[in-house]
Amino acid sequence: MKQPKVLIVGSINMDMIFYGPHGDEMKPNGCLNFDSIGYYCGGKGANQAMAAAKLGAEAYLVSAVGSDENGRKIRELLRGGNVHLDFISVLDDVQTGLSGIFMMKDGSYIGTNIRGANDRIMPEMVEHALDAEAFDMVLMQMEMPLETVYRTYELATERKIPVILDAGPAMKIPLERLRGIFMVSPNEAETEALTGIAVKDEETALEAAKFIREHACAKYVLLKLGGKGSYLYDGKKGSLYPACKVNFVDTTGAGDTFTTALMIRLCNEDGMETAIRYATAAAGICVSRRGGISSIPDREEIELQIKNMSDQKGEQDEEFKG
Repeated sequence: MKQPKVLIVGSINMDMIFYGPHGDEMKPNGCLNFDSIGYYCGGKGANQAMAAAKLGAEAYLVSAVGSDENGRKIRELLRGGNVHLDFISVLDDVQTGLSGIFMMKDGSYIGTNIRGANDRIMPEMVEHALDAEAFDMVLMQMEMPLETVYRTYELATERKIPVILDAGPAMKIPLERLRGIFMVSPNEAETEALTGIAVKDEETALEAAKFIREHACAKYVLLKLGGKGSYLYDGKKGSLYPACKVNFVDTTGAGDTFTTALMIRLCNEDGMETAIRYATAAAGICVSRRGGISSIPDREEIELQIKNMSDQKGEQDEEFKG
């Protein structure tokens, strides 16, 4: 099996995660009580770069941090995880990105972001990376200037490199700017933001996926639907893949790990169904742990999870059948 060389373009944050709210919903001038707080190195770009390296790829990250303690800690962690830091800019006049994440008892979360240095991830940084190395695939997200997102796709396409857009955070964008992209992969909230369609069952999943494919002309649309699994549309048919049955603790880095694991398996020429099964196992481990980077499994753990997964092909959660 070859070692894929992949480029991740995206954010670096220090995450402050508040766990287990209790009491009534917070109201203006009120207070919401939590059980504990954790500090974790994260950001979608950092999560995905670390996941790629941990899953056997040669991983490069285009990003930016401040010359502050948070930036130093995260770069140290990424370096220790064998992520190439050649294309991470360290800036003196801006702070490293910071996220506040309020984790609910069911594993869902509400997030807030201070983008900081992530707003300085520029297209020329991506171009420099693409000129310096030959990559098998590019993975990007939207926690950075949107013009960098669009230009990353254009630059990679010029070099005939497939691009996956992990479409977070949730926002409406002109998908036409990404016409011909290899894959668009949003979660439920991101899907609704992109399409105006709330995914409640297979019918609405297909409707949303068709909308994205029509506007982006993506080869694949892969919706990440949390505990319901994932939904793949290839322009001909839609298929629902069940999630792992696990105890949800923290979903912070699960979507990032899912998309990265999928990318790595596709780079290794797995079929789409096999790649999705692998990604599902990886994400299932993630949601059973706390944190973003800290929750990412290694290859041995994923293989064990796959062995332990019951064959759920063709099964759906009763609530999702509509």
